[in-house]
Amino acid sequence: MIEPRHVDLLDPTRLRILWKDGLTHDYSARLLRLSCPCAGCVEEWTGKKLLHEEAVPQDVRLVSVDLVGRYGLTFRWSDGHGTGIFAWPLLRELGGAELGSA
Repeated sequence: MIEPRHVDLLDPTRLRILWKDGLTHDYSARLLRLSCPCAGCVEEWTGKKLLHEEAVPQDVRLVSVDLVGRYGLTFRWSDGHGTGIFAWPLLRELGGAELGSA
């Protein structure tokens, strides 16, 4: 099971996850917003991305970060979106895709 040791909102634009295996990944708010797995952002049956990159402001910020049981995280962004659940495996996969590992 992929699990974090610590999750830290560094500022409204950056999240850091320290994984139990010692890896650390940083995520920008925009990367997370563009990767939202909810049904409004990704077609449920085909997996086709519905969210257009240009629809997400360059300066989108994280307003809140909440645990979803032991399953993952959910976010609310400054653009008003907040329905996606980011399971730990997805976050690990995204692991520093934009900012690189810390």
